[in-house]
Amino acid sequence: MRRGGSLLLALLMGMAGVEGGMSQAAGPREAQVFTIDALVERALRENPELQAARAEVEAAQGRLLQAGLRPNPMLDVGFQKSVTGPDNNVMAGVTVPLDLNRRRAGRLGVAERELALKEAQVTERERMLRAEVRLRAGELLAARRNFGITEELLAANRQALRLVRERVHRGGAPSLDEHLMRVEVNRLDATREVLAGQVEVLRLQLGTLLGLEPDALLSVRGELHLAPSKLSREEGLRQALTTRPDLLAARAEVEMAGAKVRKEEAEGRWDASVNVGYMRQDFGYGLSGLTERGELRPITDVFHYVGGGVTVTLLVRNRNQGNIAAALAEAEAGGRRLEAATLLVRQEVAAAFTQQEAAERALSTYTHGVWEVARQNLAVVRKAYELGRHPLLDVIAEQRRYIEVEMGYTDVLKRAYDAGVALERTLGVVPIKMRKG
Repeated sequence: MRRGGSLLLALLMGMAGVEGGMSQAAGPREAQVFTIDALVERALRENPELQAARAEVEAAQGRLLQAGLRPNPMLDVGFQKSVTGPDNNVMAGVTVPLDLNRRRAGRLGVAERELALKEAQVTERERMLRAEVRLRAGELLAARRNFGITEELLAANRQALRLVRERVHRGGAPSLDEHLMRVEVNRLDATREVLAGQVEVLRLQLGTLLGLEPDALLSVRGELHLAPSKLSREEGLRQALTTRPDLLAARAEVEMAGAKVRKEEAEGRWDASVNVGYMRQDFGYGLSGLTERGELRPITDVFHYVGGGVTVTLLVRNRNQGNIAAALAEAEAGGRRLEAATLLVRQEVAAAFTQQEAAERALSTYTHGVWEVARQNLAVVRKAYELGRHPLLDVIAEQRRYIEVEMGYTDVLKRAYDAGVALERTLGVVPIKMRKG
């Protein structure tokens, strides 16, 4: 009986650590350790796609600067020389486009709305990236939890296999017990290898979001728990309709379409340019005349001219009708997209609250009605084996059921975590802080 108690202790001594702790495979190099909030901050700072979106904002700022500039004046310089005589003309003129009928205001309006659209798109990308990082981190934590459970059980079963083999050699147990334990050890070893590969793949995927190289090591510190939202459905919907960046982007798109209409209408109105010029003319005849003193001199002289004028665009054929019609159609399309986006937000908010409430109920039921009961059942079977009332096969079978329950508990934890992240993403709120514990 003392040997039976020793075997039980060796087989299940790691279960207490399995219930509350988890382990991670050690690598040859020290990994960077991130909390989930630190992962989000790193991704918002280093993600390549997000950096590209921010560069587009800078480009829109440049276009806004350009839209506010007036057209440059144009300098015309010319020279004429007679091929049959000494006559020549030198001309210089400046033309200044007036940029009338609110053309500059139209350009500025479009550029300002485009900048607002690009900024909203960056905020939207940040919202989606924040949620994507949290979801990937949750997948990694879930896989790591399952890996830790399997690794702890594998270590306990390997120690138990050594003790069973010793008992069999001494004749204290049938050889079947050794075969059963060897099968269980090999099964757990195979499961551990699969989970280790899954952890590594998820680590690589998470590192990509953070802008890390594939050979960079990272580790996530945290638990699969999120603080539930304190907002009611009505408050959450009101906040989402006010602050969701995708809605802000849709509204900016509608405003930009309206600004394009005004710009194209301004381009279809008349415009004018003012020009001023100077001409120096050296002109004469192939004859000579008398001066006041009676002297002969060539009949030639230099004449100076100064003039100005106005050039007006005559809107006879082209009033920019096609571009105006296209801008009006784009404005109509933008309005329809805004209606669709608003409807989608309403649906997403309702679905997110429903999903979170269902996930919290499932987690509560699983924690108190399944997970704790499974631990109690395993404890009973342990005690029965220790008293010699159950064979080793019953302990192994109950252990397998317990592993299934632990894996199922991980899945329920992950679902509740995902529901919290989805609600955060749907409401467009500041990231939810991780619970401590």
